[in-house]
Amino acid sequence: MKPILILVKSKYGASRRYAGWLAAITACDLAETKDFNPRNFDRYETIVLMGGVYAGTVAGVDFLKKHRARLQGKTIAVFAVGASPADAEGLNLMQSRLKASLPEAVLFYGRGCYDEQRMNFADRTLCRMLKKSLLKKDPAALEPWARAMLESEKQGACDWCDPDALKPLCSALKIEINK
Repeated sequence: MKPILILVKSKYGASRRYAGWLAAITACDLAETKDFNPRNFDRYETIVLMGGVYAGTVAGVDFLKKHRARLQGKTIAVFAVGASPADAEGLNLMQSRLKASLPEAVLFYGRGCYDEQRMNFADRTLCRMLKKSLLKKDPAALEPWARAMLESEKQGACDWCDPDALKPLCSALKIEINK
């Protein structure tokens, strides 16, 4: 069997942490999308993309989409990392967006981090503006991601990364987890 490739597109580090954990479990190759030469896709049978969620889209999917011809016949898994707790409606929307770009890809999810102090100016400003608009709404009517964002305001920096979130992905790829 050809090895597994883990590709990472991580802005603030949570996706990179999950990728590191998966690489340690599987002893497979790990590369950042920005450093990976797409000609090397032929070395792998399975591609796992680990990317952050931004506005419902997984970072790095565009990279795979751009090189889709090289991915024919391969197993493709996308592990999305977001600050929100997993909720069925949000995951279904993310899955439908993924299927529109990469119909053969399967989506998995792990919760990441939220720390405005580590964000760049633009991201921090957008998050603060979003929070202000959410505070004007009825809390009972907020979606799970919006409630989580407002809860993070009270907690400061939040880190929800959990290696157990990799279990469904490992199970689907038939990877045994040795703790």
